[in-house]
Amino acid sequence: MEEGWCLSVINIKLIGVTKRFGTITAVDNIDLNVERGEFFTILGPTGAGKTTTLKLVAGLLKPDEGEIYFDGQLVNDVPPEERDIGFVFQGYALFPHMTVWENVTYGLLVRGMDPEKVERIGREILSKVHLLERADSYPHELSGGMQQRVALARALASGSKLLLLDEPLSALDARLR
Repeated sequence: MEEGWCLSVINIKLIGVTKRFGTITAVDNIDLNVERGEFFTILGPTGAGKTTTLKLVAGLLKPDEGEIYFDGQLVNDVPPEERDIGFVFQGYALFPHMTVWENVTYGLLVRGMDPEKVERIGREILSKVHLLERADSYPHELSGGMQQRVALARALASGSKLLLLDEPLSALDARLR
């Protein structure tokens, strides 16, 4: 059974959300309410719509029908960059030309965060995922599990109100799960 996870410090509500790709209905009339502070898991087989649901919440896809609310505000037309979401993609989506350190801290620097604070957050997060010693490595030099931890570290470093994880444990060894 595959899974998608959601950790939220906001209330998320989906009402009658449907998403189609041509003649295929990927998500069909979903009603969902994730309360502030809840940890929520979506389980299902391949093709059940888990990733599509996460992408709808993130704003990477728009629903064909239904409404998505964050803390009571309709967000159907709010672009992803304005939703304050950390997203760990199933394929990690790391920048191949950047080191582990650069992948994790890039978003913080782009937002103009103080370099000393970026340094503190980067070290803290990379320590938590046991990759501080690999900060100067590039993604192609890492195992799949290490790449997944870099993606998780990047999402955690963002300090977002909502963290969406698509297949978050698939490449991690049992010790780190």
